[in-house]
Amino acid sequence: MLFRFGLLVASVFSSLAIDPCSSIDRALLRNKDPNETTACKCLIDPVPFDQNDNVWIGCTGHSMSMVFKALGGLNETRVNRVHVWDSILNILPAEMFEKVRPRILIVENSLTSVVRPGTFTQIGTRLVELRLRNNAFKKRIENSMLNGLDRLQILDMSGNKLVSIKAGDLEGMSELRELILNDNLISQIDDRAFSSLSSLRILSIQGNHLTAITKDTFKGLDNLEYLYLQNNKLESIDWSAFQHLKRLKHIDLGRNFLTNVDLRALEALEKLIINNNSIQSLKSVTLKDLPSLVFLSLDRNAISEIDDLDLFGLAPSTRLDSLSMASNNISVISARAFQHVSSLRTLALQNNQILSLSTGSTPILRSLRRLAVLLISGNQLSALRESELPITLQILSADHNQISHIDAATFNSMRLQKLLLNDNLLAFLPKGTFDPLDLDILQAIDLSANKWQCVCTEEWLGSWLDKVGERDVADGPLGCLVTRCEDDKLEEQDHSTWVTIAASILAAVSILILISIAFLCFEDARAKMFVSKSFRRVDSDLLKLINDNEAKSDATRGVYMKPKSENSQKSVRFIGN
Repeated sequence: MLFRFGLLVASVFSSLAIDPCSSIDRALLRNKDPNETTACKCLIDPVPFDQNDNVWIGCTGHSMSMVFKALGGLNETRVNRVHVWDSILNILPAEMFEKVRPRILIVENSLTSVVRPGTFTQIGTRLVELRLRNNAFKKRIENSMLNGLDRLQILDMSGNKLVSIKAGDLEGMSELRELILNDNLISQIDDRAFSSLSSLRILSIQGNHLTAITKDTFKGLDNLEYLYLQNNKLESIDWSAFQHLKRLKHIDLGRNFLTNVDLRALEALEKLIINNNSIQSLKSVTLKDLPSLVFLSLDRNAISEIDDLDLFGLAPSTRLDSLSMASNNISVISARAFQHVSSLRTLALQNNQILSLSTGSTPILRSLRRLAVLLISGNQLSALRESELPITLQILSADHNQISHIDAATFNSMRLQKLLLNDNLLAFLPKGTFDPLDLDILQAIDLSANKWQCVCTEEWLGSWLDKVGERDVADGPLGCLVTRCEDDKLEEQDHSTWVTIAASILAAVSILILISIAFLCFEDARAKMFVSKSFRRVDSDLLKLINDNEAKSDATRGVYMKPKSENSQKSVRFIGN
């Protein structure tokens, strides 16, 4: 599917620019019969290998004869690569590629088992990469099929059925830089089988049946940088086989049956992987004079303890940044076990049987003054004590232990980014335990799946988690930490009740005031009506009985006037006399 998607993308891209494939496609169809489907097509890489070399030919889903016929229509055409996949090419004839000049040739998943002598002769002067993976090659690499590949830099024959590498099989490939023989059935490598590959940088023989490495297995590989031997059946290694590999940067010996390791004086070695073996004691691991070592993995062995001198040989490895011994049987760590690897920034000890981070009263991590990542999940720790953890920690993974106690000052002065304490036995934490944590720095915290017991008068952790917000990445139950205390609920209810009573009183008072205002307005209106009725004009029939003069002087004004006395006089009072 991946190849078909690439085919589609390349087809779309090729239609967006000037099509350099038109002439090649016509040539590929030159020998096709009218009733035959197209076996090969010209395509353009969306991202070219270089500015002038991004055209390639893809052939899929056809027989050898159809592919042979299509490529035969070309005229020594130069392309970036020819890629044949999911076809049936049991045999590659000598003339198969004589009309095309690729830099890269890939024939995979096509049941190829035989390459005729001279098949690559015509393209050898240009070919730099040959991949014949996931086919049906058996027994060994026939030197005759590689004739003419003087400039080849990459050879990939992984996923076949090769059983051995014989001396002389790879002769004449002095420019080869990468040899990939993964997932074959190789159980034997002759001494000096790689002696002609002086330019080789990468050798990968993972996923085979190798049981032993001899002193001269890698003879001649003086420029080798990466060696992949994982997932074999190695039980015996003559460790002197590595002594002359002075440029070696990376060794992977994982998933074998090794019981001891002895590597010395590899000045360029940066990464060493020895996981999934049968090492029972670090006293069986000798690592000396590895000044460039950065990463060491001893995961999934049977190591039970780390003594004071077990890592002594790593003292000159001042660049060692990461040490992993996860999934062993470690239950005892001496007080000074890590004093010789003080440069560590990452220490992985998860899935062991560690009971405490102290030996006696001495913290076992006290010499790791640069430690930033500590992975101790899946052990049997019962407590985290003050001064047991380096203050330089940024990531602490201590989940799936039996931790029931954490000292209040355990995290003092730390700038933790991630803290995982889930799946322990924690019931209570002293108030302020997490106060040293800067919420602007903290990225994740998980306290779920513990035995939390909340005391309402002392509970603080739930509200602290509320402040943490989305940084709380709990993947399990938080118990009472997500519920509110009953006292809080009662207080909230009491508060709500008083508010309701006060509001009701205010509403009642407001209603009374409104009623009073309405009553006063009503009384005022009624008084005005009474006055109006008492002095309104009389009916017209009665007016005839009233003297015209009286009517005009009194009734017309609607005001009752007291008759004047005949002797009435005005009196004036002067104030001050």
